[in-house]
Amino acid sequence: MSERETQYFRYYGYVAVGLAGLAGIVLGFRESVEDILLTESGLIERASALGYFACAAYMLAKGGSEFVRTRGYFIVLVTLFGCRELDFDKAFTTIGILKSRFFVSPDVPLGEKLAGFIVISILIWSVYKILSKHLAPFLSNLREKTPEAIGVAIVFFLLAFSKSIDGLPRKLQPLGIEVSAEINAFFGALEEVLELGIPIYIALVAHAWFNKQAVK
Repeated sequence: MSERETQYFRYYGYVAVGLAGLAGIVLGFRESVEDILLTESGLIERASALGYFACAAYMLAKGGSEFVRTRGYFIVLVTLFGCRELDFDKAFTTIGILKSRFFVSPDVPLGEKLAGFIVISILIWSVYKILSKHLAPFLSNLREKTPEAIGVAIVFFLLAFSKSIDGLPRKLQPLGIEVSAEINAFFGALEEVLELGIPIYIALVAHAWFNKQAVK
C-alpha cells in the first residue's frame, strides 16, 4: 500500500472517529442540543447541505470545463443531494416531488408536475450516467481496495443505513412492531449525524481522485 493510499485511509478513520464522537455527544445530551442541532433547520442539517454544495463547488473549481463535460453528472447529483437536505423537494410544491402520488394527485397543479418531472428526469439521468460509466470500474477498484472505491463504498453504506432508519416507526408498523418515541428520537439523531458524514466522505473521495489524476 502506497503512502498516498495510507494517508486517505487515515483520513477516513479520522472522520469516522469524529462522527462517532459527535454521535456520542448528540445521543448523550440529545434533549439539551436537540433544538440547536437536530431540528429540520438545525446546525447539522445545514452543515450537511453546505457540505454537498461545497463538494459540487470543489469539483467544478478543480475539474474545470473538462470535468463538467465528461463527469458533470457528479456535480449535478451532489447538488441535488444538497437541495434535498434543505427539503427543496417539498418546499415549493403542494406535495413533495419524491412522493409516489405527486404525479397522480389532482391537488398538484400541472406546472408543479412539469417542474417535478424535469427535476426527477435530471436525477435519473445523473444516476444512470454514473452507474453505466462507473459501476464496473468501481467494483474492480473495490477488489483492489483503492482509497477512492473504499470511500465510495462508505458513502453508499451511510446513504443506505441512514435511509433505513429514517421514519423507522412508519416502516415497522406494517409488521406490527411499535417503536417508542424515545427510540424513534434516538434513531432520528443518529440519522442526522450519519448524513453529515456523507458529504465529508464525498469530498475526500473527490480529493483523492483529483490527486490521483494529477500524478498520472
